[in-house]
Amino acid sequence: MRARVLAAALCLATPALAAPGQAFKIDAATLTRLGVMTAPLRAVRRAASVTGFVRGLDAGPLAQLDSDLITAIAAQSASQAEAARTKALAADQTVSKQVAEAADAQARSDAAKVQLLRRRVGLEWGPSLAKLSDARRGKLVADIAAGHAALVRVDSALGLSQAHGNVEIELGGGVHALAAILGPARVGDPRLQSTGALALVTGPQALQLGVGTVVPASLIKGAGGLGVVIPREALLRNAGQTFVYIRSDHGDFERRAVPAGLTDPEGLFVISGFRVGEAVVTKGASQILAAQSAPAKSAETKDD
Repeated sequence: MRARVLAAALCLATPALAAPGQAFKIDAATLTRLGVMTAPLRAVRRAASVTGFVRGLDAGPLAQLDSDLITAIAAQSASQAEAARTKALAADQTVSKQVAEAADAQARSDAAKVQLLRRRVGLEWGPSLAKLSDARRGKLVADIAAGHAALVRVDSALGLSQAHGNVEIELGGGVHALAAILGPARVGDPRLQSTGALALVTGPQALQLGVGTVVPASLIKGAGGLGVVIPREALLRNAGQTFVYIRSDHGDFERRAVPAGLTDPEGLFVISGFRVGEAVVTKGASQILAAQSAPAKSAETKDD
């Protein structure tokens, strides 16, 4: 009941859900009731990497799609040749106009099927695989079938849609492997509510990454960097986004998204998006979020 009363009071002082970067005010009385506290962000130097995990993917659907595409390309080539022949024969009236039109329609149909299959590669496997030539895609499928390569999905709680470079995978027993990021994954992870990345592992370690295998990993992003540590108690997650509340020198509050970072014993290390000394809400942040997310309460609610 007390939480409802506080949420009702705060709803009168804050907007509906503040957009990222949008400043809003909370009156002093409400801040006191909620016990809102802040702490300055401190400068820290850490290795610039992001922790997460990888999961071995089933490349069977990709192999089937590749086979269907090769078959469709062959059919398109044959129908285009037939359409060209019948068009030439129709010109000297050796065949009827209707036969030539039918051959042309078949050629167009086969071309549309090839285009659809190429688009399916991008829709189901991402633009990185869609950009591969037919020969390179075929070799990739062959390498995966032979155990020389493995397709994996890389995920992190903060999302990796813009990730690039290499991922270091921990296979256990002190064995590590490197996965080269190909590009963003097409489908988001339903548990993390974030977009991952598609990566390729080559070499003998590929056999250890069977379909469904999940192992820890870290994204290598450089030798190191200077940033800040966001306290664990300040981090909030809502609608697939991780964010914090920042209090400005003028007393206003701002909801700010947290970029991908490195897990730290005290919270999360990030190298962009925040400045040293900024005041982050470490207590009362969840109450602010609840109040902004809830519909406005009437005066009657306070009396319940």
